[in-house]
Amino acid sequence: MRITTLASGSSGNCTYVGTERTHLLVDCGITAKKTEELLNSIGLKPSDIDAILLTHEHSDHIKGLKRLMTTSGLKVLASEGTLRALTRATRDEYFSYGGRELMSSVSADMCYLIGDIRIRPFNISHDAAQPLGFRFENGDKSCAVATDLGYFDDYVRDSIIGTDAAVIEANHDRGMLANGAYPMYLKRRIMSREGHLSNNNSGLLISELLKFNPTEKPIRHIFLGHLSKENNTPELALNTVMSTVAENQDVCRAEDLSISVAKREGISSIIEF
Repeated sequence: MRITTLASGSSGNCTYVGTERTHLLVDCGITAKKTEELLNSIGLKPSDIDAILLTHEHSDHIKGLKRLMTTSGLKVLASEGTLRALTRATRDEYFSYGGRELMSSVSADMCYLIGDIRIRPFNISHDAAQPLGFRFENGDKSCAVATDLGYFDDYVRDSIIGTDAAVIEANHDRGMLANGAYPMYLKRRIMSREGHLSNNNSGLLISELLKFNPTEKPIRHIFLGHLSKENNTPELALNTVMSTVAENQDVCRAEDLSISVAKREGISSIIEF
């Protein structure tokens, strides 16, 4: 398996997960043209993609969706709530009529097979219609994408635990957000249980992935994703997360864990496992 991000940030999100046989995108929050360019850079084209999985209907996750559907006939999988919300979010009836035949609903905690990849959606908390995270498995290899979640609990942790790699949100620094220029209602939204995961909480989640892992195969690589341009920096996110994990060294193993920040624009490093 391999995983990389094509874009990750408050202005656009798109993650690639694949094997030799099967190629998937999680979200397409950048233009279809940019998505095609970035896929070409890793030896793929849009028609190679077997499906797009949507975490939710916000614009930074669906910007290129209609274009990829209409030009390449790409299938879309998402929760029924997300699929129903697309027309309202885009004000485009295409998602209720012409595009509906390409759209299929999936449910949390069920398993779905696309090619040789098994997909297990899981519930997350965000101010969207019915948001999901995703776990992907191929044989004994697995990875996960978990961004846009206001908080994590044992259920979210256990949905990711035991994977080889994951994209995990580290959206904001609490101090930058609290003291920044955002209006108070927006600060409250971001910090709420239906908002975004802070650097500190991202570090706590990663610590728990290490601490409670019941297998002999600890997670090897984590991309920190969905960083806010206004309320975070790559350096601050990485340092805060690493410090939080280091504080929990007595209860978790982090020696072999690689943590990097996903690029806001462009391909991050391709992780193969």
